[in-house]
Amino acid sequence: MDLQPLYEVQERLEHTAVAGTGILNEDFRLRRAREGLAPLAAASPVFAKISAGLDALLSAPAEKRGGALLDVLALVDAVAYTQASAGMDGALEPLPPGTGACRQVSYGQLRPLLEALTGTGGGRMAAVQEAFQAHPEYFDDYRVLPALVSGLGDSYGELADLNAAILARQGPDILPLLEAGFDPAGGRAMARRVEVMERAAGARASGFFTAQLPRAKKEVRLALIAALGCDPSNGAALLELCRTERKGAARDLAHQALARLDIPEGEAYLAEQAEQDPDKLLELLQGVSSRTASRITARLFEETLDRMEADPEAVLPQETWRRLKALCQTLEGKDGPEVQALYRRLAGLTERQLDRQATGESGKPERLRFSCFDMEPLGSFRLRAALALCRTIVTGGDRALCQLAMELQDRAGEDFLAPALAARLLTKAPADSYAWAERQLLKTGLLGARVRQEAIRPFRHVLCSLCWDGQEGAYRWAVGAVPAAAPPVAIPPLDTRWFSLLARAGGGLDGALLNLLEGRRLPDLAGEVSAYLYRTALKSPYYGQVQQIVRILAESGWTDWGGFAVQWARKNSGGPAQWEMMSLLEQLPVPPEEKAEQLRELDRLVQEKKLKVQRGYWPASVAARYLEKWEQEALRRGEEQHG
Repeated sequence: MDLQPLYEVQERLEHTAVAGTGILNEDFRLRRAREGLAPLAAASPVFAKISAGLDALLSAPAEKRGGALLDVLALVDAVAYTQASAGMDGALEPLPPGTGACRQVSYGQLRPLLEALTGTGGGRMAAVQEAFQAHPEYFDDYRVLPALVSGLGDSYGELADLNAAILARQGPDILPLLEAGFDPAGGRAMARRVEVMERAAGARASGFFTAQLPRAKKEVRLALIAALGCDPSNGAALLELCRTERKGAARDLAHQALARLDIPEGEAYLAEQAEQDPDKLLELLQGVSSRTASRITARLFEETLDRMEADPEAVLPQETWRRLKALCQTLEGKDGPEVQALYRRLAGLTERQLDRQATGESGKPERLRFSCFDMEPLGSFRLRAALALCRTIVTGGDRALCQLAMELQDRAGEDFLAPALAARLLTKAPADSYAWAERQLLKTGLLGARVRQEAIRPFRHVLCSLCWDGQEGAYRWAVGAVPAAAPPVAIPPLDTRWFSLLARAGGGLDGALLNLLEGRRLPDLAGEVSAYLYRTALKSPYYGQVQQIVRILAESGWTDWGGFAVQWARKNSGGPAQWEMMSLLEQLPVPPEEKAEQLRELDRLVQEKKLKVQRGYWPASVAARYLEKWEQEALRRGEEQHG
């Protein structure tokens, strides 16, 4: 049935509704459309009713045409709607599955996160980090994942890296979203997609990488070459790239990717490169944890030790000094029988072997020493290697390496104290690891126990990077600024006697003590620890540290805050800034009237020139504004308490 006459009638009636019924007598198109409707009216009662309605409209007096028009137009619209259809040619196919979960979260709850991911300006990274910590489940929602993918090209590189780290935690399910719209000639955003795919899916994405490589350019090509190291089946392709790429980043990345593959032909090729340019290969093996990389690194280290021992009295060349430094750096993350044998050999070296003379930068012989602890005195290359073992343990948690570290500390003493501490925290019961740590940190003599100063640095090295994970109820070592694809290894809550031990150790371990207490919320914190922290805060010239201590003490139930801000300001010889004093008073867990009282005292001391403030800047208007605020809060508080 041809319905075109019906649609022509509908069009003319809609035109009349807009232009007015006054044109009906002159609208020949409507009359022609009515005539065209006659065959349909003869075939169906519905169309006959429409035709009758048109006749009634055209014959109605002017004052009744409006109602007649609406009646017939409503009928025409209703009939037209019943004749509508939708579809397309071809067989029906199921819709492809989407990526992500459908979380029962309203758009209003997701909006701040989506605005941070897709917007511009400052503060966005903090918003994403806070959302990830508070609601990690938001980040696999189907509304959030596309924003994360588009955020891989964010102009703020650190936020783009954070987005990449979060996406990598989604696993292989994220691949379709990353592959959609991929441009092998794109820029950094596409390169990040490749990095995320490798971290999220590994060898499952290998076929995509090899398919894209021939058309890839610049950054994307480099990322694809690096990603080939995810699958041993790419060994032949990587060997070819190693031989054909003459120089530059592409060649280096091909060698690094090959080193990640534990294949015999790859190890043989890299061994040849080690003979030709060992320093360059050591540079490329840093951060590679495969058995191939571990064996080659151990072999180069053993060969260096052999040359040193072949002439034990000679002044070592500067090349050996540099080589030992590179070897210790490359040793981080390495494992296996060869590496463990190397550590045992290092543990067996004598002080004479460690204290060799080598040609320094000035060309004169100097004692062979290396930077080991941040901003601390230098140590031997054995200590430097032991810290590489420590880093390997805290990032991987390998139990065999933990056992090795404890064994070597028994043999070689202080140099292996840091990895032994990390190993015991990971593998021993909290009470057992504490008892051992107490013996290492304190030395008992005729005058009682004293702190062993030589143990401070190793303890600080291990403990200052431990962070409390409140959701899991465990500590984790912080190993980066962004969330790792896999969470760092966890250790159970420490024996609470640790806090008293660290307080007893004094200022050298204050940072470790605060780090371990941050977020714990311990209402039963030992009184001597709370008192020590309070005294430390009063003496500290660093506002950030004072703020942290106040937060920890408040969470632990400390209540003795009388005159605290005034005392801290008077002890701060450098003079606090006004904003620091206002922020500190805001943070203090005391009633507003006490805050106002302390502010009045501070203001009086400043006005009488009995308190030095930073750059002499103390606007009276700022102090007055805060004072008025706290007085008003105190007034409202009193009214609420008394009804």
